[in-house]
Amino acid sequence: MKKILVAAILLIGCISASAQSFGVGGGFINSTTKSENTSDALNGGYVQATADLNLTSAFSVVAGLRYVYTGGNKDLLLWEGKVANHTLGVPVFAKFNVFNNGDLKAFLFAGPTLYYGLSSKSKVGSATVDNYDHTFKPLNVTVGGGIGLDAMEAVRFTIGYDYGVTNRYQSDNFKANSADIRFGVAFLF
Repeated sequence: MKKILVAAILLIGCISASAQSFGVGGGFINSTTKSENTSDALNGGYVQATADLNLTSAFSVVAGLRYVYTGGNKDLLLWEGKVANHTLGVPVFAKFNVFNNGDLKAFLFAGPTLYYGLSSKSKVGSATVDNYDHTFKPLNVTVGGGIGLDAMEAVRFTIGYDYGVTNRYQSDNFKANSADIRFGVAFLF
């Protein structure tokens, strides 16, 4: 796992060395884990830094580093409890400009994100359980896309959706995937 994180950081370093613009921002995320019979959603937020490598006037590659927190009160088996998840992601997207009038640029983006769970805890009363010990796998790969708008080359607004292609549960007998919806704002420089 450490090799994957080191490779991702090196990839971001190489892209940012030749990037034409950078962005720092954050937003709201709704993360749902869907299995055969159930769906469990958590809300939260994220912060991220991105680097845009413009290959042509219509096509760019955007890579970044994203920290995500999701959590809240949940029904855990028979009791009410609290869940807190901390995740680090490395998105790499292809960005296609579809409209450009100088001050406003609309675009579509699509690509994978590699997520690694830093911490996932469930707490009921005074008992705390590490979800990565028994329930979830910390590694998750998603694919997705979305739409965005750059205003005056200073602010970026995005709406995105990611679907997890990996089984989130440690058991092979039970399968579940993640699905995330994001709304974000970033400042470009």
